[in-house]
Amino acid sequence: MTYQQDQFKKFVDLMEQHSPQEGPNYSAIENVGTFKASTTQGRHPMVDPPAIWIVGQGKKTCYVGSRKYEYCAGNVVVMFYPMAVEYEIAEASPDKPYLVAGVVIDLGRMADVLLRIDRIEGGAPKPVSSDPSGIFSIPLNDNLLNPFIRLFETLPDPREAAFLSESIIDEIYFHLLSNERGGELRHLLQQRGEIQRISKAVQFIHQNLDQPVSVEGLATMVHMGQTSFYENFKRVMHISPLQYAKSVKLHRAQTLIKEGKKANEAGYLVGYNSPAQFSREYKRHFGFVPSQT
Repeated sequence: MTYQQDQFKKFVDLMEQHSPQEGPNYSAIENVGTFKASTTQGRHPMVDPPAIWIVGQGKKTCYVGSRKYEYCAGNVVVMFYPMAVEYEIAEASPDKPYLVAGVVIDLGRMADVLLRIDRIEGGAPKPVSSDPSGIFSIPLNDNLLNPFIRLFETLPDPREAAFLSESIIDEIYFHLLSNERGGELRHLLQQRGEIQRISKAVQFIHQNLDQPVSVEGLATMVHMGQTSFYENFKRVMHISPLQYAKSVKLHRAQTLIKEGKKANEAGYLVGYNSPAQFSREYKRHFGFVPSQT
């Protein structure tokens, strides 16, 4: 292990303090929070934001396409893009709930930190692998743990949180980009080629949920051939462009229904003109019909 056990225990205690309810717990600092589960949960689909997650206790398995990632205590999981995933919480109990703390990644801000690093160091190091995946896992170390602790220690005082959080989050970005796997993140941030085009397609899908999606249309928009676009999208996101778009649309529809929209209206807002088709695909994705949400 590359972190101090007493510091890790301190952080788990902080997670518990700031996780008063099951599920997501949002903090006074925008894009900083925790997730808590006191019982195991079967496999279910989600769309997660780009974020840095530190697992405090318990165990969760993440399935992304054909890949599998374990969220275990002492692991750091980094999602560089919004990922369509399936989760299964394998270890959790009321006495020892599954706990994870996260900071949503602001890519523009992370790129600014990288520019500041490059002014000091020069060019980015070569990545340890050529894997363009939008998700990877690394062991926790004190360089990442300590600023997370300080970030959560500011939460009881809104004035302190507002004043100090930005510099602490920049520090987290710095240590992540300086990690042995950080070369991959730096490489992704600096590229002006195919991976950035995939990022543009992902952004378009999220910002135009009511619009129909096609591989041809996305490929044309990002100036790539259809075959090249499809293959590269799947290498980064681990599922096809149409599967990804459908997952994003259905999760947005679920959120709209929970906020009070009628199922037909929610379906229409994410591009479904046929209520029957929306209901079928919703049930196929979540395992239950919209009215049961």
